[in-house]
Amino acid sequence: MKRFIDTTDQTFTFSSCEGCPSRCCDGREGSIFSELILEDFEQVSKNFPIVFTFGELGFLKANVLLSNGKDFCPYVLNHKCTIYKERPSVCRIYPLSQNIDNKVYIDDLCPALSSDVGIKIVDKGKLSDSFSHPKLENYQDKFIQTHMYLEKFSKKCNFSSIGTINEIEIYQYIEKSDDKFIQFHIKSQEHLPKILKDI
Repeated sequence: MKRFIDTTDQTFTFSSCEGCPSRCCDGREGSIFSELILEDFEQVSKNFPIVFTFGELGFLKANVLLSNGKDFCPYVLNHKCTIYKERPSVCRIYPLSQNIDNKVYIDDLCPALSSDVGIKIVDKGKLSDSFSHPKLENYQDKFIQTHMYLEKFSKKCNFSSIGTINEIEIYQYIEKSDDKFIQFHIKSQEHLPKILKDI
């Protein structure tokens, strides 16, 4: 599983992904969904399905579907990413994660953080330049912008259920729309079979 904690005032050393069993790519370890912001849609749609979920308060959320909850990401072969240069931002920034509170979080269960050998990924709460990424900056504004944009599509009757993974129902948009982000979603559905195999 993953356990993201606030990096404020903390220091973490990152060794290497070499020799790692790819836990961050394993659906059994919790690598199933990651919420998207609008700037993610185009890149994600090239290799992964974009699906929708409805939060506890009924808010529509767009997510990249990374696995079926039982298997590795389909692009992992021999514990190596076969689309490394095209991987989505959630993979690029791991073991870090953005948060709506604009703080940077880190998965302190990442095996590469268990060693003192390597470079400081976070030093007294300051993120190393080599691990910086635009998604980690002003995330709250991007999250709100995405939420407000998707609000116009949020009627549940405009969606069809794809299925349930780990008790979370996922949906696809079924109404006609020329909206470019909905078009990225529609294009991305071609990747569903490779993710949902054996479900």
